[in-house]
Amino acid sequence: MSKRSRAMLARAALFLACLNSTVALAEDLDELDCVIEPHVVIDLSSRVDGIVETMEVERGELIEKGQVLVRLESSVERATVARAQVRAEAMAEILASNVSAEFAQRRNDRIQELHRSNAVSTDKLDEIKTEYELSRLQLKRAKENQLIAKLELRQAREVLKRHTLRSPIRGIVVRHYLAPGEAVEEQPIMRLAQIDPLRVEVIVPVMAFGTIQVGQRAIMRPEAPMEGEYAATVTIVDGVADASSGTFRVRLGLPNEDYSLPSGLRCRVRFLPNDAPPDTETAAGPGPEPPTTRTTDEPGPLPNEMIAATGAEVAARTCQTIGPIADASAADRIMMTLTGQATQLRLREVSQSSVESYLLLAEPQPSLEDSRALTEKMQAAGFNDFYIFWRGPHKGRISLGVHRNKAYAEERQTQLHELGFESELVSRTETRSRFWLDVELLPRITALNLAAAEKTLGKTDFAASRCEIVVSRDQSGQTLAGVSTLR
Repeated sequence: MSKRSRAMLARAALFLACLNSTVALAEDLDELDCVIEPHVVIDLSSRVDGIVETMEVERGELIEKGQVLVRLESSVERATVARAQVRAEAMAEILASNVSAEFAQRRNDRIQELHRSNAVSTDKLDEIKTEYELSRLQLKRAKENQLIAKLELRQAREVLKRHTLRSPIRGIVVRHYLAPGEAVEEQPIMRLAQIDPLRVEVIVPVMAFGTIQVGQRAIMRPEAPMEGEYAATVTIVDGVADASSGTFRVRLGLPNEDYSLPSGLRCRVRFLPNDAPPDTETAAGPGPEPPTTRTTDEPGPLPNEMIAATGAEVAARTCQTIGPIADASAADRIMMTLTGQATQLRLREVSQSSVESYLLLAEPQPSLEDSRALTEKMQAAGFNDFYIFWRGPHKGRISLGVHRNKAYAEERQTQLHELGFESELVSRTETRSRFWLDVELLPRITALNLAAAEKTLGKTDFAASRCEIVVSRDQSGQTLAGVSTLR
């Protein structure tokens, strides 16, 4: 056999080996963990400082693009607009200047005729002509002043418009950061999310780099209680891998026109070959999933697959819990760094409520007129720091201040009592979520290495503790049943 023939055979063998490895990799990537996220998340802020007057939408409410969400207190700005509008529409100065100019023109014409007949001196002619020119300039100045007044009206309206905040997207209201009566400075007022389309973020082992392309189709299956399969399309494939975790990120776009899918769910995704025919049942939406079985000739569980475990297998497993974690986004970044250490992950959310501020309210009044009368009495007594709620749960009541410190609020309440005004202290609570991540380790791993997670997050206020977890998966892979006990 010639050298050329041996070289061709070697290249053919190498090609077949690469092809077999690609097929094997595609089989290994049967399903991967993923997270469903909103397409856009916006913390709505104001370009001007002020006091929140009304919140026009509630948490969880669907909103349209351009819809009014928040109104800031704008009595001064409305008065400025009214004054500017009067000035812009005023015509008396122009009419007076016009009459004066017409009179000066007629007088100038008469003096011109008298001068031609030598009835008046040249000096008188020059005086009348100058008055005529001055009257014309005065008319021009009056018109310019009206133009300036119209521009000032436009400016005042733009300033007033900034006190009404509208939605830049079509989506839902996630949360309120402020309430009516609170000051807007540099913090956001509310959070909005666009959930049509949704984003599906997938963490893929770096071994699969180059096998997933933009435009490739995939099948996404959300976690319980959602059911069915959904068709998604690859929109972004990161060109840079994370060396610490040996992974790279892939983003898919998922239409959600009817808002049937919420964001924030965990999911499983299966990438389809580029030449795979479209699945009409999947594209149409959720539907029943046929059961899948594993033959005896198939290999063991894939790294990202949860399967039913026997008692002996559970006893041989090691589990650790990471927490507390500040938010779900940080938990996702931690999970990215655990590739190669864990077989299964479960994110748990624990909600806690705490008092954030104290609202001081005057005693309820029978009507808004009575509330105004009470504010006049307070002003007469030298107390000017108040605000009347025009809408919301405290409509008609007088806000006497919002305090972070309860001692300051009680001190102000005592001062008002000494002035003869009774008040009520209302606690305002806020619910915050902390997250815990249960991690089942690979058999060869005895303890989690959190160095990569700490480097990614830039903080070390979380820790790992031992836990016991029993995780099972039915044939459809959509349920996660088990008990987790922290030690």
